[in-house]
Amino acid sequence: MKTTIINKAVIAAFTICIIFLVSSETTTANEVSGMEAYEYQGYELIGSGYSFHLAQSDNFFRRLLGRSTRRTASEPKSRSQRHNTQRPRRYSPPASNSQNPGAIGGQGSVGAAGSSSDMSAVRNTPKPPLYTSRRDQYTAFGHWELGLLLGSSHTLTDIGGSKGLGFGDFADYHTSNFGLSGGVYGRYIMNDWFALNLGMNFASLSAERDQPLQVGNNEVLRFQNEIFEFFSNTEFRLPNLARTPWDIYGFIGIGVFFSDASIYGVNDQLITTQDDYSQVQPFIPFGGGFSVKVTNTLRLGYELGWRNTIFHYLDGVKKDNTYDHYFLNSLKIGFTF
Repeated sequence: MKTTIINKAVIAAFTICIIFLVSSETTTANEVSGMEAYEYQGYELIGSGYSFHLAQSDNFFRRLLGRSTRRTASEPKSRSQRHNTQRPRRYSPPASNSQNPGAIGGQGSVGAAGSSSDMSAVRNTPKPPLYTSRRDQYTAFGHWELGLLLGSSHTLTDIGGSKGLGFGDFADYHTSNFGLSGGVYGRYIMNDWFALNLGMNFASLSAERDQPLQVGNNEVLRFQNEIFEFFSNTEFRLPNLARTPWDIYGFIGIGVFFSDASIYGVNDQLITTQDDYSQVQPFIPFGGGFSVKVTNTLRLGYELGWRNTIFHYLDGVKKDNTYDHYFLNSLKIGFTF
């Protein structure tokens, strides 16, 4: 008897739960009936009628525990960030007067009524930094460097007797036989790899022999030549040092020089020759150097430049078919801007 009562109670409770669930689903379907097409998370309604497909579990117990994923018909109209997926998640502050110079109340009007100020040019104009970065101090790409060249000049000529010397004799000779040189240059730094260099130099070339050199009917003991040269060089830089104060480079270019040689005999008398040659000659400069940036605008360096000529009369005489050459040792003082 007790078992029959318990069974009837269980059946009655189960029937009540089924009726409650069917009633809940029918109410939700009636709220959205009449729509042409609408989607819910968990349901899909099609046409004027409705047919829904359960995409995920959303039963009575989930709703009872507050874990329902069902969306109601009012949620798409909500202005809440939680419901509206089309609104940006990121906060965008309203325009302020600080972003619109000269504006009052954010309207851009100043002074009399009806007048407006177009400050877009002011807003979009970049302002220079308060301090120059260390990278800009060292590289200065796209900038010019103007400077001075001061140093010594050396020759390889017949009267000097410096042609064909070994390294030791060559170095020993040029420590005692040299002149002075100086000039100006303009250097344009294009990028990490290349730079252009334009300039002019004055060089005093001279040499004296221990024993006189027989030239025709004359004995020549020494010569003096004043050189004016103009050059244009392409510099090849080490890109690994482009972000440091140091700059190491090699160069090659082309140039022309003006030569005015004078030769002197044993008694220091001026000797004239009958050789005919042009005083304006081309040459090919090449060499290398380095520099270091001391301050934001000042750069100090050293450069060794060889001048390869196709000229026999750098010393005023011709003894063989070997061309005369000269080279310059120069200290550089440059200013960038």
